[in-house]
Amino acid sequence: MFLRKHIPASGIAEVVIALAIISMCFTVASLVFIRTTSAPMKFQDVRKQTELQSSILMKMYENKAELDLEIEGLEINKEVDPFSDSLEVFTFTGSDQRILWQQQWTIE
Repeated sequence: MFLRKHIPASGIAEVVIALAIISMCFTVASLVFIRTTSAPMKFQDVRKQTELQSSILMKMYENKAELDLEIEGLEINKEVDPFSDSLEVFTFTGSDQRILWQQQWTIE
């Protein structure tokens, strides 16, 4: 009674395909959202890492032997490389004690 008129099969197939595409879009969007909100590195840490890398590169181009970087919110640990006596390893950690960058520097 409700459906006295027959729906063509192509109409039903189009609806099913459209619903499948819409559900795939929502799935991909939710995965992207979840991964961006639970990223292991914060934007501020990425910004500090970029500043740090550019400062290190400037020191390397200037051929300065000493690495005296002062960036707010970073802790610098300096150790001798266990595999080479002529290298020092600088470990830069953020405010939450995650390693942002490690750099090997020659000892002169």
